[in-house]
Amino acid sequence: MLELATVILGLSIALTLGRLIRSKSDADRVISVDVLTFQLLGLAVVLAFHDGRPLALDFAFVMALLGFISTLILSRLIRS
Repeated sequence: MLELATVILGLSIALTLGRLIRSKSDADRVISVDVLTFQLLGLAVVLAFHDGRPLALDFAFVMALLGFISTLILSRLIRS
């Protein structure tokens, strides 16, 4: 079951990267980076469950904080 979740997350990450490359507006790129951050967060959580190590959950927590802060900064840059 975890392998299926990993495959689905990998496919969604590939689609989001394609959207990030093909987008023309800055707002679409910011949204793509935000979605990509949360997909990588989900992948880190799935891998933490798979390995049984809590270190990946610490990594996921830090990634969630950095993703939130980067989205705020990028949206402020677009607005100005």
